[in-house]
Amino acid sequence: MSKDAEPSDRKREQESKTELVQVLHDLISDLDEEEVRFLIRQAQVLRYNRQVRAVNETITASKAGSDTKKKSRGSTKQHDVEIVERGDGKHFFIVVRGFRIYFTLDEMKKLVKICQVAGDASDATVRLYNWLKRFRSDFLVDGNIGSAGNPYLADLYRKLIDSYKVQDED
Repeated sequence: MSKDAEPSDRKREQESKTELVQVLHDLISDLDEEEVRFLIRQAQVLRYNRQVRAVNETITASKAGSDTKKKSRGSTKQHDVEIVERGDGKHFFIVVRGFRIYFTLDEMKKLVKICQVAGDASDATVRLYNWLKRFRSDFLVDGNIGSAGNPYLADLYRKLIDSYKVQDED
């Protein structure tokens, strides 16, 4: 809800949200415990990503006038994905469309493994898309990735294959 919305707009938004919460409540009553836990995790991811987006927007707004950002913007590829590894090697951010999306080491291993078993880049992007859709739909939403043919997935594939390798565990 925007801060400068008219009172009537805010009231309509609140009524709409109340209706949606009721629909969600009705649906949850038919789910088993594991499914409810999954929804809770997804809600936590969505809330976390909203907070990260707000921080990113603040950072972007504060840097909007800097000359260095303008220069770097012109030199980056149109569909560039960046993988940022935290110092401990157990936490990663995949940056897509300016959004820093958090991944655990286990999730990164799964993504790399998906790419390693794929026959080619096209196969890998389909596999990546399907895995992300099932387990990390927040990445697809934030990246505005609506299909396996999205060029950001192809760049993610190249970065994963070029930078990481998962050893077969015995």
